[in-house]
Amino acid sequence: MSHSTVETQDQAERFSGILLMFGSAAAFSTIGLFTRLTSLPLPDVVFIRGLFGAVAIWVVARVFTQQRVTDPVNFRWPALAVAALFTIGMTSLVAAYRVGSVVNVSVVYATVPIMVGIIQVLVLRRRMPSAVFWLCSAGVVVGVAIMSGAGLTGGDVLGMSLALLMTLCVAGVILVSRHNRDTPMLAASGLACLLSSAITAPFVADWTFPPGEFVICALFGIVTLGLGRVFLVLGSSRVPSRDAALIDVLDAPLTPVWTWVFLGLVPSLYGVLGGLVVIAAVLVGVRYNEEETT
Repeated sequence: MSHSTVETQDQAERFSGILLMFGSAAAFSTIGLFTRLTSLPLPDVVFIRGLFGAVAIWVVARVFTQQRVTDPVNFRWPALAVAALFTIGMTSLVAAYRVGSVVNVSVVYATVPIMVGIIQVLVLRRRMPSAVFWLCSAGVVVGVAIMSGAGLTGGDVLGMSLALLMTLCVAGVILVSRHNRDTPMLAASGLACLLSSAITAPFVADWTFPPGEFVICALFGIVTLGLGRVFLVLGSSRVPSRDAALIDVLDAPLTPVWTWVFLGLVPSLYGVLGGLVVIAAVLVGVRYNEEETT
């Protein structure tokens, strides 16, 4: 196979990975909307969401990748690590959006690219990311900080702490998926959904869920997990980890869009300006960021 053919294939794979990451950000950005749409207790929400997320992920895995839940490869350490990270991360971020404001929690989550860069340098001993990467990462954080111009609410300290935990988990998922591309991760993601349901099941207060609330929570799982997390796993294995981390934080400026369209919560001027800064930083980073060597 010629060098030009290999290069073309690599470019096609990277392009498809970028599209998948954009899809992940769009799907995951609805978490704030779904969290606001349901009034069920947090354990009930996480339980229902996890069940439907698992079904959606496993359907996708079976139809598009021919993976089976019982395949031995699904129980190797990279897949199990992704399952554990997803379990912790999914639960912590839903709780973060419940106790803190959507925008201020997003400030912490916007540091995913920086977390990825730091872990690569300090833990994985990779070369120092380019200046473009650091500048764009800083731009993302500044943009989301502008979005939170209204300041902190009473629950934001706890909410932002939970969001930091989620941020570390997502950074770990991106890095593990990228550096273990031969290990299928979708079934592991489905397992993570079931684990989150199992963890919260003992805390479900009333098993007679109102039909409307049940449907909302089911869609919560199908959209944010069945689509969002599937796209994240598939996309982050096809693009450099730093690109994946930058694109993943696009959910911050997209989150207020969903709450505006469906709940009539008009974004503030700070929200619009900050969102534009985030989008510009991500697009510049993806376009000009140096390629990784792995």
